[in-house]
Amino acid sequence: MNKQTISLSIFFPAYNEEANIRNSVEAAEAVVSTLTSTYEIIIVDDGSKDDTGAIADEMAAKNKHIKVVHHNPNKGYGAALWSGIQAAQYDYIFFTDADLQFDFSELAILMHFVPDYKIVLGYRSPRRDNFLRIMNAALWNFLNRLLFGLKVKDIDCAFKLMDRKLVASLPLKTRGAMMSAEMLIRLQRKKIPFKEIPVSHYARVEGVATGAHPKVIIRAFKELFALFQSRLGALPREQMVRFTIVGIINTLIDLGLYVYFISRYHFFADHLIVAKIISFLAGTVSSFLFNRYWTFKKKTKLGITEIVRFYLTVAGGLALDLISLSLFLSLFHIHPIWAACMATLVAFIWNFTLMKLWVYSELTSLAPTRLNKIQLKAFSTIRSKRKYS
Repeated sequence: MNKQTISLSIFFPAYNEEANIRNSVEAAEAVVSTLTSTYEIIIVDDGSKDDTGAIADEMAAKNKHIKVVHHNPNKGYGAALWSGIQAAQYDYIFFTDADLQFDFSELAILMHFVPDYKIVLGYRSPRRDNFLRIMNAALWNFLNRLLFGLKVKDIDCAFKLMDRKLVASLPLKTRGAMMSAEMLIRLQRKKIPFKEIPVSHYARVEGVATGAHPKVIIRAFKELFALFQSRLGALPREQMVRFTIVGIINTLIDLGLYVYFISRYHFFADHLIVAKIISFLAGTVSSFLFNRYWTFKKKTKLGITEIVRFYLTVAGGLALDLISLSLFLSLFHIHPIWAACMATLVAFIWNFTLMKLWVYSELTSLAPTRLNKIQLKAFSTIRSKRKYS
């Protein structure tokens, strides 16, 4: 497939964007018309209460490349994405928001990677949002990586270029803010490689963002945990069960050796701390090996860095367990048994998270995408034009 023959469907999920929609569509058409002669621009009016739908219909009536999909009532961002995907008809789909927070000319950079890549993802660099939205996004990325192993720098960046047939065939279940994450999770499970590219991001000038609305966030978390209960969450659930079993084995080895040492050897009976240190270390060795080869099934060569990370995690978990226990007892006056259980749970979450994402993780998969010299030059030129225009 030649770049000149790649057809492109662009769509905008839009809700109450009357101040931005016309400029967004015109900016997109100015760019896409230079990239391909076969294109369409789809406006998905997600039940807007302002004149977004009317403006979209007016533009479509005057331009054969523009068409409109209306939702009535509002169905949510994910549903708008799905409608755009289903309405598209060309080789690749590109979607972005209608709030003018991106530079449409940078679509040319993403187009450099097709058809070699079927999925090209932008990530905001730097992100021009307030602290709360940035923290929400960081937590969202963290949860999706922990629960589903999704290794993407910026899940919800609305600057994505994708093979239409591939995406349209996905059995997507969510229709809220979880939609982008589910799409990427299913693509990753299919072992489809992603190309991640930094894109410019600008502060919203007109209109009101709705992504941080409590209803949107609550729906997203409901969909997140519903998806975790589905087949997509089977692997991490299995890892949690195995991690728990390994913890029990580790505890039994620790306790068994300790009892054996102090009951059979006078030296250890007189030096209980030494006995405990040795039994504890033996338990951690079994924990390391079981978790590496059974829980997380790491197949790469064992290195000293991995061992250091493991013991730093164990030390941190131990400290967190003791600190949590002290706080539960002294500040909240919880019954000692319940306090011990809650402190153990805190340590479990700490240990599982770091073991999965740090100790046994393939960190190289999160390395920033490198552009070749031609792409880097084009990228720099596009950014410079925007900066000084």
